[in-house]
Amino acid sequence: MIYHSVHMRDQKANQRALLSKTDRQAVVNMVEEITLVVVLWGVFFLATLS
Repeated sequence: MIYHSVHMRDQKANQRALLSKTDRQAVVNMVEEITLVVVLWGVFFLATLS
């Protein structure tokens, strides 16, 4: 029975770690997209000014 509870605790810890990793990856993707949009707008404005 002790093994079972330890196994469940490890499963929960792994699940939390996976969710954390997924959330972190989502934030990184969003930052990359925002950076890309800002860079593209910057290039557009530079092209219209010159």
